[in-house]
Amino acid sequence: MSKKKPPGEIVFYHLERTPLDKALPQLLEKVVGRGWKAVVETGTPDRLAALDTALWTYADDNFLAHGI
Repeated sequence: MSKKKPPGEIVFYHLERTPLDKALPQLLEKVVGRGWKAVVETGTPDRLAALDTALWTYADDNFLAHGI
């Protein structure tokens, strides 16, 4: 008989003042630093493309490797 793993923790973040393209890199850096995984969903292909670019180019000396 196999034992089921307990479900993972789910964390939500509500943005009030900072635009997503500015907040997402910082949030995902924290996620990666803690060894967690993240899923980011977008409503449109254009939004996906914009966030993809933001994650590769948000800082001159850093980027967040990711897949889409």
